[in-house]
Formats: sequence, structure tokens, C-alpha cells
Amino acid sequence: MAQICYLCGKPIEEQSSGDHVVPATFIDRVQPKARGYDYAGKLPTHPECNNRFGPETYVSKAIDFIIFLEGDDGYVVFRHRDRPDIEMQALDALKLPGFTQRDIEFFKLIDVRDIDQPDWSNPKFFQDKQRTNPKRDSLGVAMSVLAKSAAALLVKRGLKFVPQEWLIYAIPQIGATDESSFDQIMGPTLPFATGFHAWMRIIDEGPDWMVVYRAKSVLVYFVFVFGKHNAAARLKEQFSDSQVFEFTGPALNEMLQRGWHEV
Repeated sequence: MAQICYLCGKPIEEQSSGDHVVPATFIDRVQPKARGYDYAGKLPTHPECNNRFGPETYVSKAIDFIIFLEGDDGYVVFRHRDRPDIEMQALDALKLPGFTQRDIEFFKLIDVRDIDQPDWSNPKFFQDKQRTNPKRDSLGVAMSVLAKSAAALLVKRGLKFVPQEWLIYAIPQIGATDESSFDQIMGPTLPFATGFHAWMRIIDEGPDWMVVYRAKSVLVYFVFVFGKHNAAARLKEQFSDSQVFEFTGPALNEMLQRGWHEV
């Protein structure tokens, strides 16, 4: 029987590529295994599907960026004096020492360190610039990669099969700490690496599942819906003070095109 690629849901007829259930970028130790950590292994995928999920390369930077933007130090938001329709968010590059030029381009930031202030403060400077929302974009990257990992955990340890259709809700919360443990509620689990932990449990009698993923101080509740009911309304009620995002599609890879929309 052919293996099934969990990213596209189609059979793997030729050579498969092992995709890490937990993104390798989260594992920062030299040794591939260490006592007290759960590495979760790999799942078979098509090589092209495995290589297609490009944002995984940037997820650690996205999480650090979210944490940075959630604070109140290192950036300022202001409107252009002559063009109030132009809102600018100025970031202190010294507070983002790990950001490379490649990272700056990926997150669509504008580097003005070598540009004189009269030039970049001129409204004409922004005419050909793409408007972005750094917090929204970095959160989208983090949710997509963490959802992919949560789905891999679910396929490997919970469902034992690849669904033909995905309906995933994500409720992100910033500011989690090491005390944000769900061991008593969802059962004890080991971390994947320092600051990275996931808990998984079937909801009530099923068929829906919840995966709670903590990546440093970013906590995301993922609800995987397989039953026919209005989960969105229930989640909006339960998480009334939080944003609730939805992804639906036949393949996890479609997250890169469809993205998430707030419900």
C-alpha cells in the first residue's frame, strides 16, 4: 500500500521524504536526541511538498518578531505629518540583532538605515512600497507552521490517517510562560525543545481534536474539526477576548495560498 503524504493527501508512489513533525528549526541542540525531550519523529511526504512549505525556515524569526512587537520597547508607530493616511512603524534595528537582510525582505520591511531622513520621510518615497502589517504577517507565518506541526502530531499519534479535508481553528495568545502547562487538563507530555511544547486531546467523545502549542511565549489553541457543527460560534463564545482564525481546505499545503481569515 502506498504511503500518504500528509501535506497534500495524495499517495507517494516513488521515493518519499521524511518531514519532521516538529520543525527542525525549533531544535537548537547539536545532538539529535537528548534525555527529557520528545522529538516526535518524521512523517512521509512528497519531496516537493516537503520543500514547498517555505515559511518554516522563518518561523523562529516570526515568533521572536511577534514577541518583540507585543512589547512596548524598540519601535514606535506614527502617522506622516503631511499624509495622515500613511502610518509608519519604525523599528529599532539594534533590538533585532538576529534579523538578516533575507529576513528583512521576507517580512517586507523597508530598511532605511542608509537613507537620509528627508528622503524616506517624503511621501513620494512610499508610492511604490507595499503596505504591510508586520504583526499580522508574522502571526500568519507562526500559525501556519505551528498548525502544520500540530496536524502532523495528530496524524501520527491521534488519527492514524490523513484527512481528506481540513477545518482548523487557531486562537493565538501572546505572553505565555513556563507556567502555562496543560499537563493536568490534557495529560503530561515532554517538551520538544526549550520553550517548545504541545498537548493533544480528543474533545469530548470526538471526532474533533484540540492541540495546544506553546512556542516560547506564543501560545496557540488549535481545534481540528471533523464533525458537522458550528464550531466557529462556540469558539467565539469560549474565547470572547481573543481572535479566532480559520483555515479550511483539502490539503495543508493550501495554507500557503489561502492563509487564515478571522471569524
